[in-house]
Amino acid sequence: MAGKILLLRGSEKMTRSSSLISCRDVSYVTQEDVFLGTLTVKETLYFGARLRLPELAKTELHELVDETMAKMGLEECADSTIGNWHLRGISSGERRRLSIAVAILAQPQVLCLDEATTGLDSAASSFVVQALRNVARDGKIVVCSVHQPTDDVFRLFDDLLLISAGEVVYFGESHGAVKFFADSGFPCPIRRNPPDHFLRCIAPEFDQVLAALKQTQRLNFTELSAADGLLNGTTAETRATLVKKYKSSIFADTARKRIQELELLLTEKHDDNSSQSSSEVVAVKKRETMVEPILHTNTSLQLAHV
Repeated sequence: MAGKILLLRGSEKMTRSSSLISCRDVSYVTQEDVFLGTLTVKETLYFGARLRLPELAKTELHELVDETMAKMGLEECADSTIGNWHLRGISSGERRRLSIAVAILAQPQVLCLDEATTGLDSAASSFVVQALRNVARDGKIVVCSVHQPTDDVFRLFDDLLLISAGEVVYFGESHGAVKFFADSGFPCPIRRNPPDHFLRCIAPEFDQVLAALKQTQRLNFTELSAADGLLNGTTAETRATLVKKYKSSIFADTARKRIQELELLLTEKHDDNSSQSSSEVVAVKKRETMVEPILHTNTSLQLAHV
């Protein structure tokens, strides 16, 4: 999808075609968890379900709420008050999972999250990402930005997108990123967390830190440079090398092919829905249902430094 996105009667219109994307197909989870602190977890979900799905009966709403709580591991705290600055409530990890639960009530095809694990310990982060992976297994696309994930959390993601200064440094399968950096001349040091290494290569703030460290007389910069080759150049130079390497890599070719296939699928879907009768459209939708889980069962990690 490229170009402008126009809000049109609850739908988003793509400029390349006349296809419309319903706002219910996409959900966004903000970095901050904003709730009414005096409500319980179950009340919050029911309130959200009534707002998002007013056409459902009360029994159906309660069934949906129970199913969503089970999926996100919130059953034990269902009757617990969320809490606020003066009222003790659920933990930060449970609040984060509740935000995700509210977002998936309407069964969106795409779920976007801003810093899904910020402020959580390693155990809570792992729980949240595992819950997101369960959402992806249901045939949904999950895209989230994460800062400094642990190696265990990083392994739960299927795809990785690295962005720095508005340029794509890497986009492909997560397990292929380490090899890509090594082939580009920036291998991940032993005992260093791969995501930390990726950010170390593309975040310009490290240059400011090194400039301050060089002025410290106690720092043996020669020994430090020998241990970490990244200290011999600037982040801008490293980023430029990685971007150039990526553009000519098999990862970029694969990404372009996947985008072209998706654009073709969207075009065919629109053409079929426009030209065929209602009975034929039903058959098309049944055929698409077989394809979509393959395309949508994806959990993407975005380590972005813009």
